Amino acid sequence: MTYNVAVVQVFIVSMTNEKMKQIPSSQFLSFIPLSESDRLLHSWGFDLTKEYFSIVSRLDLTTPVVVELATGSGRMSAVLSGLFPVVLTGDYSLSDHARAVKRIPPQFLCRVQCVQLTMEALPFRSNSIPLIVCMNTLHEVQQPLQCINEMFRVLSPKGTIVLGDFNNTGFSAMKTIHEIVYHDVHTEGCITMKEIYSVTKETFARIEEIETP
Repeated sequence: MTYNVAVVQVFIVSMTNEKMKQIPSSQFLSFIPLSESDRLLHSWGFDLTKEYFSIVSRLDLTTPVVVELATGSGRMSAVLSGLFPVVLTGDYSLSDHARAVKRIPPQFLCRVQCVQLTMEALPFRSNSIPLIVCMNTLHEVQQPLQCINEMFRVLSPKGTIVLGDFNNTGFSAMKTIHEIVYHDVHTEGCITMKEIYSVTKETFARIEEIETP
């Protein structure tokens, strides 16, 4: 995982036509509706939305646009929408678009644009994206190294990439979630976080690792 860490006051900035309002993080997170998966995770003592927020709030919140890979159920999109003025979230299919949009608080929905894309060939110019967030996604793709190299290609020279995936505890929890909620098998992918770290270390001089519950 790689982060350019800035010490920031953890507040959500809400842009309105009249003025800028600050909303405490605890209040903002309460705006994000819980999914069935969230409720199960909470019953086991986990809060994935809060973990996402704790990671993303370390970043430079003045960054004008953030690209999220991939949208999924919209959990990370919802978190990013309260922190950044423009959120471009992409996935290989827009079939879950409606479900993802429901996760985003209505007052921040205008900040979010959903696009269809493939991570193996991102539709962005080289060196053009200041911030990329890719959490709990690389275990879903068949060519993770190609996806990582594509992120490196489109990242601007002073940009930041947030890369993360489940640890053993997380994969165990998601396995049960998928059995109960989706009635399918949750894949653990073909690349480990140790391998992701090694690849990232070859490109970035500064890397910060964050372990969440």
